Amino acid sequence: MSDGADRARATIRRFTWPIAALGGLLLIGFSLVPWGISDEGVQPSITGLGRVRVPGATAEDVAFLEEHTLRPGLWTVTFGAIITVVSLLAWWRPRLRWPAVAVVGLGAVATLAVTIPALADPGGHLFDQQVQDAIRVESPLVDVGYGLLGILIVAIALIGLVVAAALTPADGSS
Repeated sequence: MSDGADRARATIRRFTWPIAALGGLLLIGFSLVPWGISDEGVQPSITGLGRVRVPGATAEDVAFLEEHTLRPGLWTVTFGAIITVVSLLAWWRPRLRWPAVAVVGLGAVATLAVTIPALADPGGHLFDQQVQDAIRVESPLVDVGYGLLGILIVAIALIGLVVAAALTPADGSS
């Protein structure tokens, strides 16, 4: 095989696990920032872990909203932590490569399973029915926040990364 292909394989083998570990940490980080935002009315901001910020709202109103969040980001934090730990183990012990490819790939797919429905209806996946009934608006309650988009991008990148790692021979042979 050509020298360029060998260098590409070596690069994939060298950087797969540090990048996957970083991806897991990014999943955790993006769970802590707004998943849902609104430019209308009181302009709420809701993280994936249920932290609600409403400028000018009373503490009781914010506490009510936080009490009724569904916290889908708990799943992405869990998947991010698993991906990070498994990636670090695979980086440390190369013989764990194949189980790590499977675990990171499944974690990224599971993250997408949480993220895609929340992208379709952020308010419906961030707040329970009691909040939605109390607010009663015709338009969506909140729009997609940058945390949700970040998780989507990282999960897709992780899937691409594990596919590249799976297709790259470990010993450099074709």
